[in-house]
Amino acid sequence: MKTTLLAAACFSAVCAAGEPSRTPPAATRNRIVRVVTISQDLLGKTNPDLLEATMKRLDESAAFGPDIACLPELFARGAPESVPGPVTRRLAGWAREHSAYVVFGLKTRAGERVYNSAILLDRQGRVIGQYNKIHPTEGELKEGTRPGDADPPVFETDFGTIGIQICFDVNWWDFWKRLKAKGAKIVFFPAAFPADRQLSALALMNQCYIVSSSNSRSSRIYDITGEAVAASGNYRQWAGAAIPIGKRLFEVDYHTAKAREIQRKYGPKVELTWYHEDDWFTLASVDPTLTVEDLMAEFGLTPLDAYRIRAGQAIEAAR
Repeated sequence: MKTTLLAAACFSAVCAAGEPSRTPPAATRNRIVRVVTISQDLLGKTNPDLLEATMKRLDESAAFGPDIACLPELFARGAPESVPGPVTRRLAGWAREHSAYVVFGLKTRAGERVYNSAILLDRQGRVIGQYNKIHPTEGELKEGTRPGDADPPVFETDFGTIGIQICFDVNWWDFWKRLKAKGAKIVFFPAAFPADRQLSALALMNQCYIVSSSNSRSSRIYDITGEAVAASGNYRQWAGAAIPIGKRLFEVDYHTAKAREIQRKYGPKVELTWYHEDDWFTLASVDPTLTVEDLMAEFGLTPLDAYRIRAGQAIEAAR
Protein backbone atom coordinates (compact mmCIF):
# COMPACT_ATOMS: atom_id res chain seq x y z
CA MET A 1 0.00 0.00 0.00
CA LYS A 2 1.50 3.30 -1.09
CA THR A 3 -1.07 5.88 -0.11
CA THR A 4 -4.11 6.38 2.02
CA LEU A 5 -6.20 6.80 -1.13
CA LEU A 6 -5.25 3.31 -2.30
CA ALA A 7 -6.18 1.92 1.10
CA ALA A 8 -9.50 3.72 1.03
CA ALA A 9 -10.27 2.40 -2.44
CA CYS A 10 -9.46 -1.16 -1.39
CA PHE A 11 -11.58 -1.02 1.72
CA SER A 12 -14.34 1.50 0.95
CA ALA A 13 -17.05 -1.07 1.47
CA VAL A 14 -15.99 -1.87 5.02
CA CYS A 15 -18.50 -1.68 7.86
CA ALA A 16 -22.03 -0.37 7.60
CA ALA A 17 -22.41 3.31 8.25
CA GLY A 18 -23.84 4.37 11.58
CA GLU A 19 -24.56 7.60 13.39
CA PRO A 20 -21.77 8.44 15.85
CA SER A 21 -22.77 9.27 19.39
CA ARG A 22 -20.21 12.06 19.56
CA THR A 23 -20.18 14.78 16.91
CA PRO A 24 -16.79 15.11 15.17
CA PRO A 25 -14.97 18.30 16.15
CA ALA A 26 -15.52 21.30 13.93
CA ALA A 27 -12.69 22.12 11.56
CA THR A 28 -10.37 24.77 12.92
CA ARG A 29 -7.15 26.34 11.72
CA ASN A 30 -5.30 25.02 14.78
CA ARG A 31 -6.06 21.58 16.18
CA ILE A 32 -5.62 20.19 19.66
CA VAL A 33 -5.73 16.41 19.19
CA ARG A 34 -7.02 14.22 21.98
CA VAL A 35 -5.10 10.92 21.95
CA VAL A 36 -5.52 7.79 24.07
CA THR A 37 -3.35 4.68 24.17
CA ILE A 38 -4.09 1.32 25.77
CA SER A 39 -1.77 -1.05 27.63
CA GLN A 40 -2.44 -4.78 27.98
CA ASP A 41 -0.20 -5.03 31.04
CA LEU A 42 -1.29 -7.70 33.55
CA LEU A 43 -3.84 -9.24 31.16
CA GLY A 44 -1.60 -12.18 30.24
CA LYS A 45 -0.77 -13.54 26.80
CA THR A 46 -2.99 -16.62 27.19
CA ASN A 47 -6.02 -14.86 28.68
CA PRO A 48 -9.05 -16.48 26.97
CA ASP A 49 -10.94 -13.19 27.25
CA LEU A 50 -8.06 -11.02 26.03
CA LEU A 51 -10.13 -9.24 23.39
CA GLU A 52 -12.93 -8.49 25.86
CA ALA A 53 -10.53 -7.39 28.59
CA THR A 54 -8.74 -5.03 26.21
CA MET A 55 -12.03 -3.63 24.90
CA LYS A 56 -13.02 -2.90 28.48
CA ARG A 57 -9.91 -0.75 28.88
CA LEU A 58 -10.66 0.95 25.57
CA ASP A 59 -14.21 1.63 26.78
CA GLU A 60 -12.81 3.24 29.94
CA SER A 61 -10.62 5.52 27.85
CA ALA A 62 -13.67 6.84 25.98
CA ALA A 63 -14.32 9.15 28.94
CA PHE A 64 -11.33 11.18 27.70
CA GLY A 65 -13.19 11.97 24.47
CA PRO A 66 -10.40 10.86 22.11
CA ASP A 67 -9.96 11.91 18.52
CA ILE A 68 -7.84 8.79 18.05
CA ALA A 69 -7.10 5.67 20.10
CA CYS A 70 -4.24 3.19 19.75
CA LEU A 71 -4.15 -0.49 20.77
CA PRO A 72 -1.07 -2.77 20.99
CA GLU A 73 0.62 -5.03 18.46
CA LEU A 74 -1.41 -8.18 17.64
CA PHE A 75 -3.60 -7.26 20.60
CA ALA A 76 -6.25 -9.95 20.03
CA ARG A 77 -3.64 -12.75 19.57
CA GLY A 78 -5.88 -14.64 17.16
CA ALA A 79 -5.32 -16.41 13.85
CA PRO A 80 -4.62 -14.27 10.77
CA GLU A 81 -7.72 -12.47 9.45
CA SER A 82 -8.66 -10.93 6.17
CA VAL A 83 -9.57 -7.26 6.43
CA PRO A 84 -12.32 -6.62 7.29
CA GLY A 85 -12.72 -9.55 9.68
CA PRO A 86 -14.24 -10.09 13.13
CA VAL A 87 -11.71 -7.96 15.05
CA THR A 88 -11.87 -5.12 12.53
CA ARG A 89 -15.66 -5.10 12.65
CA ARG A 90 -15.58 -5.04 16.46
CA LEU A 91 -13.28 -2.01 16.49
CA ALA A 92 -15.26 -0.35 13.70
CA GLY A 93 -18.34 -0.37 15.91
CA TRP A 94 -16.36 1.33 18.69
CA ALA A 95 -14.99 3.93 16.27
CA ARG A 96 -18.50 4.81 15.07
CA GLU A 97 -19.93 4.92 18.57
CA HIS A 98 -17.26 7.31 19.81
CA SER A 99 -16.56 9.15 16.54
CA ALA A 100 -12.85 8.44 16.92
CA TYR A 101 -10.09 7.09 14.73
CA VAL A 102 -8.59 3.79 15.91
CA VAL A 103 -5.16 2.22 15.26
CA PHE A 104 -4.81 -1.44 16.28
CA GLY A 105 -2.41 -4.32 15.74
CA LEU A 106 -3.70 -7.38 13.88
CA LYS A 107 -2.25 -10.46 12.17
CA THR A 108 -3.67 -10.22 8.66
CA ARG A 109 -3.91 -12.47 5.63
CA ALA A 110 -3.86 -11.34 2.01
CA GLY A 111 -4.00 -14.37 -0.26
CA GLU A 112 -1.15 -16.64 0.80
CA ARG A 113 0.73 -13.89 2.62
CA VAL A 114 0.54 -13.23 6.37
CA TYR A 115 1.50 -9.87 7.83
CA ASN A 116 1.90 -8.26 11.22
CA SER A 117 -0.27 -5.23 10.53
CA ALA A 118 -1.71 -2.09 12.05
CA ILE A 119 -5.16 -1.12 10.80
CA LEU A 120 -6.39 2.48 10.76
CA LEU A 121 -10.14 3.15 11.05
CA ASP A 122 -11.76 6.55 10.60
CA ARG A 123 -14.49 8.08 12.76
CA GLN A 124 -17.17 6.19 10.82
CA GLY A 125 -15.42 2.85 11.35
CA ARG A 126 -14.15 2.61 7.77
CA VAL A 127 -10.73 1.11 7.07
CA ILE A 128 -8.65 3.92 5.58
CA GLY A 129 -5.19 2.44 5.99
CA GLN A 130 -3.11 -0.63 6.68
CA TYR A 131 0.55 -0.64 7.63
CA ASN A 132 2.40 -3.97 7.36
CA LYS A 133 5.40 -4.30 9.66
CA ILE A 134 8.50 -3.72 7.56
CA HIS A 135 10.89 -5.46 9.96
CA PRO A 136 9.44 -8.69 11.40
CA THR A 137 11.68 -10.44 13.90
CA GLU A 138 13.58 -13.57 12.92
CA GLY A 139 11.07 -15.57 14.93
CA GLU A 140 8.17 -14.05 13.01
CA LEU A 141 9.85 -14.79 9.69
CA LYS A 142 10.27 -18.44 10.67
CA GLU A 143 6.57 -18.58 11.51
CA GLY A 144 5.67 -17.29 8.04
CA THR A 145 5.10 -13.57 8.61
CA ARG A 146 6.15 -11.58 5.55
CA PRO A 147 7.75 -8.11 5.60
CA GLY A 148 5.69 -5.19 4.37
CA ASP A 149 6.75 -2.86 1.56
CA ALA A 150 10.03 -1.12 2.41
CA ASP A 151 8.61 2.41 2.02
CA PRO A 152 6.55 3.35 5.10
CA PRO A 153 3.24 5.00 4.14
CA VAL A 154 1.60 7.97 5.80
CA PHE A 155 -2.14 8.41 6.31
CA GLU A 156 -4.34 11.50 6.25
CA THR A 157 -6.80 12.27 9.04
CA ASP A 158 -8.98 15.30 9.73
CA PHE A 159 -6.35 16.54 12.19
CA GLY A 160 -3.21 15.93 10.12
CA THR A 161 -0.81 13.38 8.69
CA ILE A 162 0.17 10.34 10.75
CA GLY A 163 2.56 7.41 10.40
CA ILE A 164 2.78 3.96 11.96
CA GLN A 165 5.68 1.71 12.99
CA ILE A 166 5.41 -1.64 14.79
CA CYS A 167 7.66 -2.97 17.57
CA PHE A 168 10.93 -4.24 15.97
CA ASP A 169 10.72 -1.35 13.48
CA VAL A 170 12.06 0.84 16.28
CA ASN A 171 15.60 -0.29 15.42
CA TRP A 172 15.61 1.21 11.90
CA TRP A 173 15.83 4.93 12.51
CA ASP A 174 15.97 5.96 8.84
CA PHE A 175 12.39 4.77 8.37
CA TRP A 176 11.24 7.13 11.12
CA LYS A 177 13.05 9.95 9.31
CA ARG A 178 11.16 9.01 6.14
CA LEU A 179 7.85 9.43 7.96
CA LYS A 180 8.99 12.83 9.18
CA ALA A 181 9.99 13.81 5.62
CA LYS A 182 6.53 12.73 4.40
CA GLY A 183 4.87 15.09 6.87
CA ALA A 184 3.88 12.79 9.74
CA LYS A 185 2.99 14.83 12.83
CA ILE A 186 2.28 11.79 15.00
CA VAL A 187 3.74 8.28 14.70
CA PHE A 188 1.77 5.46 16.34
CA PHE A 189 3.74 2.51 17.71
CA PRO A 190 1.79 -0.68 18.54
CA ALA A 191 4.35 -2.95 20.17
CA ALA A 192 5.11 -5.82 22.54
CA PHE A 193 7.26 -3.64 24.80
CA PRO A 194 7.54 0.07 25.73
CA ALA A 195 10.87 0.93 23.98
CA ASP A 196 10.91 4.02 26.17
CA ARG A 197 14.46 5.29 25.71
CA GLN A 198 14.42 4.63 21.96
CA LEU A 199 11.07 6.33 21.39
CA SER A 200 12.11 9.33 23.45
CA ALA A 201 15.20 9.74 21.25
CA LEU A 202 13.22 9.27 18.02
CA ALA A 203 10.59 11.81 19.05
CA LEU A 204 13.29 14.42 19.65
CA MET A 205 15.36 13.56 16.56
CA ASN A 206 12.31 13.85 14.32
CA GLN A 207 10.44 16.47 16.37
CA CYS A 208 7.19 14.55 16.12
CA TYR A 209 4.77 13.11 18.63
CA ILE A 210 5.00 9.36 19.22
CA VAL A 211 2.24 7.25 20.74
CA SER A 212 3.23 3.80 21.98
CA SER A 213 0.76 1.05 22.83
CA SER A 214 2.29 -1.96 24.51
CA ASN A 215 1.30 -5.55 25.24
CA SER A 216 3.20 -5.28 28.54
CA ARG A 217 4.24 -2.56 30.97
CA SER A 218 3.42 1.04 30.11
CA SER A 219 2.02 2.75 27.03
CA ARG A 220 3.14 6.35 26.54
CA ILE A 221 2.63 9.57 24.61
CA TYR A 222 5.81 11.51 23.77
CA ASP A 223 6.11 15.20 23.05
CA ILE A 224 8.25 16.52 20.16
CA THR A 225 11.07 17.06 22.69
CA GLY A 226 11.08 13.37 23.65
CA GLU A 227 9.40 13.93 27.01
CA ALA A 228 6.65 11.49 28.01
CA VAL A 229 3.59 13.67 28.60
CA ALA A 230 1.32 10.76 29.59
CA ALA A 231 1.80 7.12 30.59
CA SER A 232 -0.32 4.19 31.73
CA GLY A 233 0.51 2.45 34.99
CA ASN A 234 -0.73 0.62 38.06
CA TYR A 235 -3.70 2.90 38.68
CA ARG A 236 -4.92 3.30 35.10
CA GLN A 237 -4.00 1.01 32.21
CA TRP A 238 -4.52 3.64 29.55
CA ALA A 239 -3.08 7.10 29.00
CA GLY A 240 -4.49 10.22 27.39
CA ALA A 241 -3.15 13.59 26.33
CA ALA A 242 -4.43 16.64 24.45
CA ILE A 243 -1.60 17.57 22.10
CA PRO A 244 -1.22 20.79 20.12
CA ILE A 245 -0.23 19.18 16.85
CA GLY A 246 1.31 22.38 15.45
CA LYS A 247 3.95 22.73 18.19
CA ARG A 248 7.46 23.60 16.93
CA LEU A 249 10.97 23.60 18.42
CA PHE A 250 13.29 26.62 18.19
CA GLU A 251 16.88 27.54 19.04
CA VAL A 252 17.19 30.65 21.24
CA ASP A 253 19.63 32.29 18.77
CA TYR A 254 17.97 35.40 17.27
CA HIS A 255 14.72 34.43 19.00
CA THR A 256 14.83 35.23 22.71
CA ALA A 257 13.36 38.73 22.52
CA LYS A 258 10.79 37.59 19.92
CA ALA A 259 9.63 34.72 22.13
CA ARG A 260 9.15 37.07 25.08
CA GLU A 261 7.15 39.44 22.89
CA ILE A 262 4.93 36.57 21.72
CA GLN A 263 4.21 35.67 25.35
CA ARG A 264 3.39 39.30 26.21
CA LYS A 265 1.10 39.79 23.20
CA TYR A 266 -0.74 36.45 23.13
CA GLY A 267 -0.65 35.41 26.80
CA PRO A 268 -2.82 32.32 27.44
CA LYS A 269 -3.36 31.75 23.73
CA VAL A 270 0.13 30.25 23.47
CA GLU A 271 2.23 27.70 25.34
CA LEU A 272 5.89 28.67 25.38
CA THR A 273 8.25 26.31 27.21
CA TRP A 274 11.93 27.17 27.78
CA TYR A 275 14.54 24.40 27.84
CA HIS A 276 17.17 26.44 29.62
CA GLU A 277 19.97 23.88 29.57
CA ASP A 278 19.59 23.23 25.84
CA ASP A 279 19.09 26.82 24.60
CA TRP A 280 15.76 25.78 23.10
CA PHE A 281 12.11 26.64 23.46
CA THR A 282 8.91 25.14 22.10
CA LEU A 283 5.97 27.18 20.91
CA ALA A 284 2.41 25.94 20.60
CA SER A 285 -0.92 27.65 20.10
CA VAL A 286 -3.97 26.65 22.12
CA ASP A 287 -6.22 29.11 20.24
CA PRO A 288 -8.31 27.45 17.49
CA THR A 289 -7.89 30.47 15.20
CA LEU A 290 -4.14 30.98 15.67
CA THR A 291 -1.43 28.70 14.29
CA VAL A 292 2.28 28.51 15.03
CA GLU A 293 2.82 29.28 11.33
CA ASP A 294 0.95 32.57 11.91
CA LEU A 295 3.31 33.38 14.77
CA MET A 296 6.39 32.39 12.75
CA ALA A 297 5.34 34.75 9.95
CA GLU A 298 4.46 37.62 12.29
CA PHE A 299 7.66 37.47 14.34
CA GLY A 300 10.13 36.08 11.79
CA LEU A 301 10.85 32.82 13.60
CA THR A 302 13.03 30.08 12.10
CA PRO A 303 12.37 26.56 13.46
CA LEU A 304 15.35 24.49 14.60
CA ASP A 305 15.56 22.26 11.51
CA ALA A 306 15.57 25.22 9.13
CA TYR A 307 18.08 27.07 11.33
CA ARG A 308 20.48 24.13 11.17
CA ILE A 309 20.20 24.01 7.38
CA ARG A 310 20.85 27.74 7.12
CA ALA A 311 23.83 27.55 9.48
CA GLY A 312 25.21 24.53 7.64
CA GLN A 313 25.03 26.33 4.32
CA ALA A 314 26.90 29.30 5.79
CA ILE A 315 29.57 26.98 7.18
CA GLU A 316 30.06 25.25 3.83
CA ALA A 317 30.24 28.59 2.02
CA ALA A 318 33.01 29.68 4.37
CA ARG A 319 35.19 26.59 3.82
